[in-house]
Amino acid sequence: MAGIGFHLKRLFKPDTFLDNFRAVVYSATIASGPIFFSILCLALLGLFAKSGIEPMQFDIFTVTIVYIFAFSLIATGTTQLLLSRYLSDLIFAKNYESIAPTLSTALVFTILIQAIFGLPFLIWLNASFFYRLTAFGLFIIIGCVWQLMVFLSAVKNFTSIVWAFFIGVVISFVLGYFLAQSFGLSGLLHGYAVGQFLIFLILLWRVLSEFNSTLPPTLAMFAFMKKLPALILIGLFYNLGIWVDKIIFWYSQTGENIDSFMYASSLYDNAMYLAYLTVIPSYTYFLVKVETEFYSYFRSFFQTILNKESLGLIESKKEKIGNVVRESLLGLIKVQGLVTIICLFYSDEILLALNMSHLSILIFEKALIALFLQMLALTLMIFMMYFDIQKELLVVGFVFVVSNIILTAFSLILGIQYYGYGYLFANLLTLSTAYWYLNRHLADLEYNTFIKQVSRA
Repeated sequence: MAGIGFHLKRLFKPDTFLDNFRAVVYSATIASGPIFFSILCLALLGLFAKSGIEPMQFDIFTVTIVYIFAFSLIATGTTQLLLSRYLSDLIFAKNYESIAPTLSTALVFTILIQAIFGLPFLIWLNASFFYRLTAFGLFIIIGCVWQLMVFLSAVKNFTSIVWAFFIGVVISFVLGYFLAQSFGLSGLLHGYAVGQFLIFLILLWRVLSEFNSTLPPTLAMFAFMKKLPALILIGLFYNLGIWVDKIIFWYSQTGENIDSFMYASSLYDNAMYLAYLTVIPSYTYFLVKVETEFYSYFRSFFQTILNKESLGLIESKKEKIGNVVRESLLGLIKVQGLVTIICLFYSDEILLALNMSHLSILIFEKALIALFLQMLALTLMIFMMYFDIQKELLVVGFVFVVSNIILTAFSLILGIQYYGYGYLFANLLTLSTAYWYLNRHLADLEYNTFIKQVSRA
């Protein structure tokens, strides 16, 4: 799936600031589009649309969006890795005709799953039927956008992807603002949902126009699911691990009931969400620089084996893979480390400018370090996916979610000064586990490669 990174890499040119700036914008959008633009839109609506509704109603709106993003990501996380792997196999086999039918099947499956998990929005919210119906529909739309992001990594015309998010955010903001003045809370959510639906339609059009096909929808991905069931659990564990500490805080003594089943812990949530914005540079760097370089050496190693080259050459290629992994980690440490250090240094000024409390500053500082560790852990996990060591990845994902649950609960018992340490140490433990497994696999890479083929045979 490194293909789009190579296309983006070609945009970067020496001594041309505007071209490089454009490349950075494209890369950042593709790497973190749904999250970044949604946070931007919510921030703008918070600044301008509050005049049309009561503060408590705006809280209901923002928490609704958070719940939609959180639980749609957890629900679709079960199939995203599977889709990525299946799509990669189709592209490798140059079976482009099957991409559109696979997308159709994936979207129908996603709509069904999202409709089931989205029923609480339709049934239990203490809001108007129009608001509940819009929240239910938005939950389905966002789930479909998550799945489309998998297919967009194979699209060559990424300019349209950037424009899709830009136009969608503008529509969400403008309609949300004006409808809030006339229809209050329901109008605000409906305006936001229209913009998100437009993003979905543009992205869907982009994929279908690039991979048009006359084939009917196919169920082949479900047969593929039986061969690689571990990918379902890996995706579930990782996405649940990202959100489980927030969920624990929502329903703890720090949480506040916003509406029906929806809770929020503003002290913890705001600091965490703000810290998440700091990893966008690393996502961009990984997409354009790290993954493309790793893939080049990765492919070269296996091509050497397929060409039946000498053991000495194979060992030389293996050593280069180890070197590129270490250099990739070092590069990410430099990029994310610089951003993290700057944000730590100016954390007081940043959060005070946003009218956040001193306690939020302490959580924000821990969150910055936690996300620095999480970015490194995610990089190692993606490298592990390339080597197809699924049992080890399953252990890493399990360590992430379980340690986050235990350590977050423990931090709540210890008291407010320890909030955030649970997520920090869970990421440290996950990073250590991933590093140990990957390092062990790389040490015997040639043996592991050959023995895997023998076991499959």
